Amino acid sequence: MESKYYSRKSDRYFSKRLDFLIYAHDGRGLGHASRSIAICMALRRLYPKCKTLFLSGCKEARALIGPAPLDWIKLPSYVTELINGRSKGRDGDSKFNKSVLTILRSEMLASIVKIFKPRYVLVDHAPPGKRGELRLALEETEATDTRWILGLRGIVGHDDNVLSEDSVEIFKRYYHSLLWYGDSQVLGRDSLDAVANRFGIEPVETGYVSRLMEIKELLPKEKGSLAGTIAIPWGNEKTWEFLENIYSVLRSIGDRYGPWDIFVAKNKRDNIEERFRDLSFCSVHEVSEKYVVSLLNSKVSVLYAGYNSLTDALAAQVPSVMLLREVGDREQENHLKKLMAHAKSAVRSLEESKTDAATLRAALEKQLNAPPYEDHGINIEGAATAASILGERVLCEE
Repeated sequence: MESKYYSRKSDRYFSKRLDFLIYAHDGRGLGHASRSIAICMALRRLYPKCKTLFLSGCKEARALIGPAPLDWIKLPSYVTELINGRSKGRDGDSKFNKSVLTILRSEMLASIVKIFKPRYVLVDHAPPGKRGELRLALEETEATDTRWILGLRGIVGHDDNVLSEDSVEIFKRYYHSLLWYGDSQVLGRDSLDAVANRFGIEPVETGYVSRLMEIKELLPKEKGSLAGTIAIPWGNEKTWEFLENIYSVLRSIGDRYGPWDIFVAKNKRDNIEERFRDLSFCSVHEVSEKYVVSLLNSKVSVLYAGYNSLTDALAAQVPSVMLLREVGDREQENHLKKLMAHAKSAVRSLEESKTDAATLRAALEKQLNAPPYEDHGINIEGAATAASILGERVLCEE
């Protein structure tokens, strides 16, 4: 499309103003950052002349971006742990007290929007931010033409950061529209209608947002060259206990299906690598861009059933064993049940705390010998749809 925006002679070509600022708070897992990065990738692909930045404290952002042409700004990180099924924050790696860190990040965010004057800010999940860190930035743009947009996953769960009266009031005061990253053919209308009723606005349905859909064409593929990919980007005490089941199963299966790649949190890699040292067909890596390459080239995957991992498995068309953790609101379990009804045999689920080695091995063997992958008919083009919505709004300003 030819427009004055794309002309090197236009004032906007030399403008210091940012077109799209995409923000994701850094949480326990990688879902918020992964969705946001996927939309950034789609914006860079579909609207390469637009000025786009990703903003987060997520430590794994560089690995998630991989070879995509996307720049980003790193905030000091929060750290979140799962204790007795509930999230609990603690001081980050910068060693600032977590409440002080929230103040510092709030001031950084307000400065960033003041400097870059973004036309659109897309926020994943929580209108005020995970710990209210967006409040100053929202106030900074109140008298400007910056448009704030909220993006919500298909099933939100019982999250006060999103659904509290305060969050809803912030949304109604500052936000312009709402994107729903789900597929109503899979999830039905209940979740979509609940979001509409809570926020007083009709969400725009995009389909599932999958980072792998955006990045997989940039990566090498040798389908089936690996037996499987196992990803444990974070965990609790039960996760590390369950790792013993994984070790036992891989030891009994051996290398007859090929090698295995295991991806774990950076601070756990040394210990886990030592545990698997006698299994020469197993390689342990910290979470990195190699994960997607491994997944694309695997016969099977073992993943934890977050939004990000589910869409990875669907986009890669790899039969999967999805592990469910004991999390308070059961959001992942409810989501997975609905998804499995459409994905058929492509996805199987096991509960981490209730699964022994024999059950895990049976599930893995079944998926390793699964029939050819069938089209699941689930819309996982949400990144491109969301990017098109944002991009067309900028072009309409011409």
